[in-house]
Amino acid sequence: MTTIREIAAKAGYSPATVSRLLNNDPTFSISDTARKRILKTAQSLNYQQPNTNHGLAYKIAVLFAVEPQKELEDVYYSNLRKSIVEHGDKSNFQLTFYHNLEAVPPDIDGFIAVGEFSKTSLTKLKQLSPHRIFVDANPDSHDFSSVQPDLQAMTERAIDLFRASHDTPIGFIGGGFWSDHQHHGGHMDARQKYFESHMRELGCFDSRFVFIGRDFSVESGRALGEQVVTSLVDQPLPKGFLVASDPLAVGVLQAFNEHKITVPVDTAIISINDIDIAQYVSPPLTTFRIDTSELGQLAINALKESLIFDTRGKRTILLDADLIYRKSFPKPDDEA
Repeated sequence: MTTIREIAAKAGYSPATVSRLLNNDPTFSISDTARKRILKTAQSLNYQQPNTNHGLAYKIAVLFAVEPQKELEDVYYSNLRKSIVEHGDKSNFQLTFYHNLEAVPPDIDGFIAVGEFSKTSLTKLKQLSPHRIFVDANPDSHDFSSVQPDLQAMTERAIDLFRASHDTPIGFIGGGFWSDHQHHGGHMDARQKYFESHMRELGCFDSRFVFIGRDFSVESGRALGEQVVTSLVDQPLPKGFLVASDPLAVGVLQAFNEHKITVPVDTAIISINDIDIAQYVSPPLTTFRIDTSELGQLAINALKESLIFDTRGKRTILLDADLIYRKSFPKPDDEA
């Protein structure tokens, strides 16, 4: 473990100076040149003190490109907002939320972005600050760091579980992006992309069993459930559906229950998010639990490290998710 004396020797300052800076002594004054030199030396030696903010209150813009109505309909985004606020406050960040990119002042130290942005907006974002991070997705890993749930791992695990429990086919129910820029076409939600890619690799993709709605709401899920019933009336249902979010799955269950389709007997469901309502619907949803609190904390910590050590390299942090088994897809015997 790196010591204060090792940092002091390499940086060329006294151990007392290094200690007061790294331990956030509020009475300590130091030049920007000395502070940056010590912090870069500490970083090069892998010194870790994640709860230190070095007396600085950073001005951070949060670009939350999720429509307010959509945020109300999907608690995932409201929980993510709360997490960013909670962990930002702990890191002495002065957070200001913006829905309009044009309203962001030029003197921010860095920014956090959530949601889908147009190409024009992404170009403007790159000019705002070198210290930037996306949460939940990454539009361009060459220019932006990100913290996001590992949707590919979840999707592939769900497919493998369905295949181990039943023969194919396997279906997918998903939605479009929730943002101010839905009119920008040519995009596919990551869960749909990973589903189609993995199913093609396995040689069992069938487009007849893919149903995509306008968004990820309960209303959209109910409409898609009705569409499944109508379009597959003359053939058996897939053995299972991966549903892109819990609100969608709730709507799908409403439609299935109304048409006397029994889950998981007629078809099973695995969903993503594990919001509170997932355990109270009929049947309770088997779903991947995405820890929004950890997403927010990792994003704040990564941005703080970029600011303190003035790092410019981009990285993507993927957060794994636990699968919470309930009745819509019972736990396999080999995992009991």
